[in-house]
Amino acid sequence: MVKLVLLKRAKEGVDRSELIEYLTTIHGPHNSQLPGVNYTLSVQVDPTEEGEAIPEGTTYYDASETIPVEPEETQYDTLEIHEFDTMEKLIEAHSTEHAQEAEKGLHDVIDFEDEIAFVVRDQELSVAAGN
Repeated sequence: MVKLVLLKRAKEGVDRSELIEYLTTIHGPHNSQLPGVNYTLSVQVDPTEEGEAIPEGTTYYDASETIPVEPEETQYDTLEIHEFDTMEKLIEAHSTEHAQEAEKGLHDVIDFEDEIAFVVRDQELSVAAGN
């Protein structure tokens, strides 16, 4: 399983360029080593329809998908998760330009104008969970 994680909206006070640099170079599945940034990589949020609020009682998880975390402990208000069976299917689902970015792998970040995306593969999630 491959997940494309879209960071839809940064919290107030989070420097976008600093986080892009961090995600591109040294991101990991748990808290950032970046001074002053308490950042959890892959908080899972149930996607909602465009314009809908996230339902009350939504549970947020870390990259292992097993440890609940509080939304205020993350740097992003809204995440959108897209799952694909293989990297090839993820690439097929996107334009050629985006596919070339996705093909680079886990540690590359796709910097869209209105959102940031990165790819998480199951083996990385397993390592993060200590499995």
